Amino acid sequence: MQVDEDFFSANNEVHTDTYYDMDLHRALDNLPDNYKSIIILRFFEDLKIQEIARVLDMNENTVKTRLYKSLEILRINLSEEDING
Repeated sequence: MQVDEDFFSANNEVHTDTYYDMDLHRALDNLPDNYKSIIILRFFEDLKIQEIARVLDMNENTVKTRLYKSLEILRINLSEEDING
């Protein structure tokens, strides 16, 4: 039996994993806004350092420094949550 392509398209449900990482969300919320915006632009919007600098009207070195610092803060906060469970 051959399945009609329209039938297949209409009845093909795509199930996506909607797992929500609460620890990461909480850690991001605890970042200062100037760090959080860089993390969001870099990892969620997939912008490059140059693009982030342009969007935020900052020096590229400032963006790099804040990105490094924000990742360090996130790493510490997430590892503390793992320890404290």
